[in-house]
Amino acid sequence: MNADAGEPTLTRAQVWRGLVMKAENAVPFVPAMTLCEVVERRENQLVREIVLRGQRLTERVTFYPERMVKFERLSGGAMGTILNEIAEDERDGLCLRFTFTLGVESLAPGSAEEKEFAKVMEADYLTTMSATVRIIRHLVREGGWPADDERHPHTEISAPL
Repeated sequence: MNADAGEPTLTRAQVWRGLVMKAENAVPFVPAMTLCEVVERRENQLVREIVLRGQRLTERVTFYPERMVKFERLSGGAMGTILNEIAEDERDGLCLRFTFTLGVESLAPGSAEEKEFAKVMEADYLTTMSATVRIIRHLVREGGWPADDERHPHTEISAPL
């Protein structure tokens, strides 16, 4: 992530802030998403309704400050977990890792349909990861971070470098 020449080197705090923004309103970050509304908030957690590829889904989002955001599908055709992790890579330093474990009950394990579903999901998440990093870099370059909101204290967490 930080190995791209000519791009700003991102800090863990900047990447974290971007992941929190993505969790609260993923539409700019996820090209296949047309709606993202937070319906419930708790400390380090929220529940959101999304529309992804025309399908309405509910997700519980749990924040592990400056390390990971966990998305758990509570309803919809594909159930499972998605992780957005801020990690350290020995060669490139700070990196962003997206992992998804989703299953569709109506698809037989190992079937051509299941493989096609996995292929589409992988392409979606590669596009989403690229868009996420691009948007965070743009916000850093342009100084376009929105003002901190006192209702969401997890957006204000930072760590020493």
